[in-house]
Amino acid sequence: MNSYTTKRLPALLLVLVLGVSSALAQDDTGDLSEETPTQLENTESEQPDSETLQEQKEKNADIREAVLENLDLKEIVDESVDRAEVSPQPESEQPSQEDEEPSPVEDEEEWYDRFTPIVERMQDIPYLSDRGWLHFGRVEVEYAHFSKSELLSGDSGFNFRSLRSGIIKLFNNGMIVKLDIDLTDGDSNFTDMYVRFSTRLGLITLGNQKVALSLVNQTSRLARTFMEEPLPAEAFGLVRRLGAGWDFHRKRVGVHLTAFGPDLNERIGKFGYGARMYTNPTKTRWSLAHVGVSGVRESMDHDARFRTRPESRVTDTRLVNTGLDADVDKQSIFSLEMAFAHKNWSIRGEYFYTEWDRKIQEDTNFSGYYLQANWVLTGESFQYKQGRFLRIRPDSSKGAWEVALRFSNVNLNDQDILGGAERNITLALNWYSPGNQLRIQSNLIHVETDAVAGNESPLIFQVRAQIHW
Repeated sequence: MNSYTTKRLPALLLVLVLGVSSALAQDDTGDLSEETPTQLENTESEQPDSETLQEQKEKNADIREAVLENLDLKEIVDESVDRAEVSPQPESEQPSQEDEEPSPVEDEEEWYDRFTPIVERMQDIPYLSDRGWLHFGRVEVEYAHFSKSELLSGDSGFNFRSLRSGIIKLFNNGMIVKLDIDLTDGDSNFTDMYVRFSTRLGLITLGNQKVALSLVNQTSRLARTFMEEPLPAEAFGLVRRLGAGWDFHRKRVGVHLTAFGPDLNERIGKFGYGARMYTNPTKTRWSLAHVGVSGVRESMDHDARFRTRPESRVTDTRLVNTGLDADVDKQSIFSLEMAFAHKNWSIRGEYFYTEWDRKIQEDTNFSGYYLQANWVLTGESFQYKQGRFLRIRPDSSKGAWEVALRFSNVNLNDQDILGGAERNITLALNWYSPGNQLRIQSNLIHVETDAVAGNESPLIFQVRAQIHW
């Protein structure tokens, strides 16, 4: 058996498992198998009123968001449109005008109705759509300009950040099958490829999935305010792994556990486990307090390394890098996360701490943190569900504008490891289109490094067009 076949064997086996699971579930799908999740929310009335249409759009947005963010899709489909997550109040107890949720501008109907048919055609795949499968995907194109750095100045240019495509199906018995492939670099890199079961005790996920670690790593790039992860999240965060996961979410508390094996694409890693827990001391539609903690313990069967790009994927240059260390037996990664939000602003931050258990040399530890502040200029409120922030939703036919500031830091120096330290300050300005499926992002990043290879202080400007369906 050649090396290519050996490398792809786990993926082929997973696809086989997904296919068999889908076939076994066919008998339980009933009428649901003939509809996409979007079609599940259609009302019986052939001529719904404007209020019903608006509720329909909001629920369809909930479904699309659940698909992309790996939320409990069955819960989203079943629940009524109640964004406040509280029981309706009598008219005499309704909040004041200041606390009322902004109502969508009627002009948005024209833009939405013009754009929606395009998205629906992209979601429609012959044969699969007729059997209840929903197609989703994303395309991201970006440009970056690097200045004040001889090391990075030659990297300025355009880049395809992401080209992804996938299908998903929800069955009546609560089972979900999701297949997602990243075609960005011309290879078929597997991202979310799993079977998920919704039970009374939570969600059980089997397949390639995100490891339970940190607030920012659990958040989809479609919902992240900045174009790239903060320095410590990219340096220490794990990519998706093949394994089993369990999620349990209630209104003010949630738990996410994973037991995982190797990276399905890179064939690295041995086995490990991760846990993330969070609580919401305050949680209403307009105010939020979030506190969480997570940790990963992984046995290594390859050279360990921590490194990060300067919060730009247009360049492959890493200004800080521990280099490969073949002496690492196990590694541990911990994260403490906190966030506060009120109406159209939020503050979020995390602290990361890592340890390398080495066989011969002294053990090492590295750390990093980030702090960011978001402000939606057009007044839209934050979006949050199941322990993570979601993409904001424009209320105006002109879209929504958001500005944010982030400070991030990572230190990769300890013992005999001199990977360097880096500090970034990033200013972001984003525009969200009506319908919320197009976003234009811009980042201005000031970088400062203290590395053995030499100190660098580049200034990076980058912009991205991001569309998803």
